[in-house]
Amino acid sequence: MILCTKLRIKVIIGVCVAIAAVVLICCLVPSAGKKLDFKATFYYVYYDTPKDAHSASSMSSVVQSYGGAGYVVSCNGNYYVTVACYYKETDAETVCASLNKKGLSCSSVKVERDEYKLKGAAKKYVDKYQGNLNTLLSVSKICYDLANSLDTATQNQSGAKSILADVKTDLNSLLRLNGANCFAEELSLLLAECDDVSEGIILAREVRRLQVAVCDCIINVKLY
Repeated sequence: MILCTKLRIKVIIGVCVAIAAVVLICCLVPSAGKKLDFKATFYYVYYDTPKDAHSASSMSSVVQSYGGAGYVVSCNGNYYVTVACYYKETDAETVCASLNKKGLSCSSVKVERDEYKLKGAAKKYVDKYQGNLNTLLSVSKICYDLANSLDTATQNQSGAKSILADVKTDLNSLLRLNGANCFAEELSLLLAECDDVSEGIILAREVRRLQVAVCDCIINVKLY
């Protein structure tokens, strides 16, 4: 009788210790399950699907000759040489049909993010990172509108340079606020793209390239 009671006590103690251990682990690593909810959906119009980055790069000039971005993105294990990026599926499909008639074989692919897992100390920067993503999405749409207005000649070179100067200011502001975190390298690359686009005559295809680069950053940035 006494032995059974002692055994039960040991079992109860063992269960309590196990529960306490689980609770302790959850308290010590809360960031493991921390997420940032931010939904972004893009429709890339792309030319072919090359097997590797080298093949994709060689196709870039072909796409640019048709006025496309020619920016190579990696998504779902595939490389895509993007012609353009849209925010509505119908717009992407319309452009695909038009380009196919002109002899440029294109398709569209939907890419999206609706949550970002935060690693390490990133849980402390949820609001900051949310603001970064909102700003980048806004910048991408500014570039989208600018490229379209250049195509239709409703925007002149002076106006285009002014808009790109504002884009650069936004990106520089983000870089100053994120100089030592996961956005720093991404923003530096985007600023380099912005400088390239801003040199000389502003071309719609180069603005599209910048837009796709911003969208690619939004989709693939890892928060830590």
